[in-house]
Amino acid sequence: MRNSLIVLLLIPFGLWAQHTADHGVVKGIVVEDFGDSLSPIPGAQLRWLGSDLRTVTDNEGKFEIDHDPEYHDLVIEAFGFKTDTIEYDQEEFLSIVIRDGNLIEGVVVEFDADKLRLSLIDPLNAHLIDQGELRKAACCSLAESFETDPSVDASFTDAVTGTRQIQMMGLSGKYVQLMQDNIPMTRGLATVYGLEYTPGAWINSIQVSKGAGSVVNGYESLIGQINVDWKKPGNAEQLHVNLYGNQAGRAELNLIVDQPVGSRWESTLLAHAKQNQVRWDNNEDGFLDNPLASNFNVHNQWNFVGDNLHVELAAGALSYNTVAGQMEYEKGDNVVGSIYGVELETRRAQGFAKIGYLFPDEDYKSVAIQLSGSYQRLNNVFDRTNYFGEQLSGIANLIYQDEIGDNENQSFKTGISFLFDEYQEIHKYDRYERLELVPGAYLEYNLVPNDDFALVAGIRGDYHNLYGFFYSPRLHLRYKLSELAAVKLSAGKGQRTPNIFAENIGYFVSSRQWVIQGDLNDNGYGLDPERAWNFGLNLTKKFLVGIAEREGSWTVDLYHTRFENQIVIDLEDATMVRFYNLNGQSFSNSIQTELNYELMKRTSIRLAYRYLDVRTDYISGLLEKPFVPKHRGFVNLEYQTKESEKGGSWKFDVTTQWIGPQRIPNTMEKAPEYRLPDYADPFWVVNGQITKVFNSQWEIYLGGENLLNYRQSNPILSAENPFSSEFDASMVWAPIFGRMIYGGLRFTIQ
Repeated sequence: MRNSLIVLLLIPFGLWAQHTADHGVVKGIVVEDFGDSLSPIPGAQLRWLGSDLRTVTDNEGKFEIDHDPEYHDLVIEAFGFKTDTIEYDQEEFLSIVIRDGNLIEGVVVEFDADKLRLSLIDPLNAHLIDQGELRKAACCSLAESFETDPSVDASFTDAVTGTRQIQMMGLSGKYVQLMQDNIPMTRGLATVYGLEYTPGAWINSIQVSKGAGSVVNGYESLIGQINVDWKKPGNAEQLHVNLYGNQAGRAELNLIVDQPVGSRWESTLLAHAKQNQVRWDNNEDGFLDNPLASNFNVHNQWNFVGDNLHVELAAGALSYNTVAGQMEYEKGDNVVGSIYGVELETRRAQGFAKIGYLFPDEDYKSVAIQLSGSYQRLNNVFDRTNYFGEQLSGIANLIYQDEIGDNENQSFKTGISFLFDEYQEIHKYDRYERLELVPGAYLEYNLVPNDDFALVAGIRGDYHNLYGFFYSPRLHLRYKLSELAAVKLSAGKGQRTPNIFAENIGYFVSSRQWVIQGDLNDNGYGLDPERAWNFGLNLTKKFLVGIAEREGSWTVDLYHTRFENQIVIDLEDATMVRFYNLNGQSFSNSIQTELNYELMKRTSIRLAYRYLDVRTDYISGLLEKPFVPKHRGFVNLEYQTKESEKGGSWKFDVTTQWIGPQRIPNTMEKAPEYRLPDYADPFWVVNGQITKVFNSQWEIYLGGENLLNYRQSNPILSAENPFSSEFDASMVWAPIFGRMIYGGLRFTIQ
């Protein structure tokens, strides 16, 4: 074994995907052997010892590297694994297998990497959405990246602004910790808006984890974590261009450039532009169906890889401008009470630094520091209501990990962290200011005594300058029932500080009065932080069927979330939206089952069903949470033709969802013509896409969203008179746009 390199900065979810191809090359694959399954290792670096010839594995762990007969020793380096060297003996295809961090010789690898989305080994209930999955749909932003994933739902906050939000387990996405490369970045004022800040073309993969997450990442994970792995040095294409347009006039351009700088540094530049200046009113209600938008986003990252030191430096900025409202509204119109208009202006800058050091001659011992900072300003006008928000944030996290004694079956991570948040908000004429200082410490213990059992137990304690000391315990267990089946258990507690205005933007687009039932002279809005326990059980079973041994998997998830305190959003009085601390109980019960199966070669199906029981004690009693369907069905079918000699193929993908009845808040205070039923009718949504891949560089795609053209009939109450007390555009539970056809082009140089 020659040298070692392990990087803690990314809990090994970091995926790399770049390779070079030419005639006279050595081909192969790099995988990790879990004992019951193989998983590709994207981003593993390979180089001939003593030469400058090198490459990186792609998303399926495959590689091609030029070979000179002068060189015989091939060095393999991968994040989270030991660096090692193998002797090349003129093999036609190299199978490089890593088990427990070590290279295993003499193993022949034959598998389809796309099938390996679920792990029987990881104690956390997590699954991966890779680029192959993301490209099944338009995937214009992070909020639109879950169309083919049944665990996360995306919807609109209202029928005017075009702002999207997500749900998991029937609960708002604000209870899911959103991370960028394992650093909590999308939080605070960006909790809802931030879903639009990550263009889909920038995403290398998404890791969705159910249940309270690792204590290493902080205390704000109440029901799960979504970690977005951005394209960066090591996994970005040398050049990638993505053009997108749809029938409503929306046009997007994404540009990715990756360039090595010397032998140790590498830089990636990501750029995004979005324009939509076409006025569209398909349902003839007098309001723009799609907001006018002018968005620009840029991000630059530099990585340094040394023998024992790894450094990542990144910075980015964005400017987002949205104009919505009635068709006649122009930006800057100040004719109050004449034409209803909405203007959303966002400015944001962010950056981070990660530094990891591995102690020489130590296989697991390392220390790392993560530093991140962001500044965001929101300046929003909702006709007669103004909202201004400003946030300055910083996070520091020092991580140390090591094995316990000489026992490789036991290890730990420990560290200290510090969170700084400064908020200034103005709602109408009321000013809200808040400074949060939160030092914390944590310890996470990992035990893997054998192949059948694994445990991750963590606890962290934090002291909040406004709310005092609190603790966050987390536990994950995995037990192997058989070679192809495992059960996982989890339990954990999380806490978060609410941001009333930024997290509930949809209610600005209504005549409702905002009523905050707290002591406004107290901390924040006079409301307590939100705290919840989450308990989960997951059963995963993999199987092979038929003579051809087609691979499949079946999972069952059962999760219960119970709030100790929650900021209740009460819509039961149609004249107002009330916010108050929970007095009673609030819980979510989620049952989901999912079946993935390869029907035939290059043809796969995904079936899922989810049942939700989400209830909260309101002033009027214990009620179902509104706009949450108890039942949801999901079917995804994909087919790909056989690749040509040049790598060309056709790809077909169809996703169908059935959304069951949803409770609608009480509207009896409204005039009879604007009253809504107690429950919304169930409906179907069908999305589809066809992709033509010409070769490794060129592909085009054509797709449609909401192909059945189902629309909510009255997404804007009193649209004809938006200045009346009956006006409400926040009662949205179904698609508000009709059928949407889109197309695009992708050009890539690996």
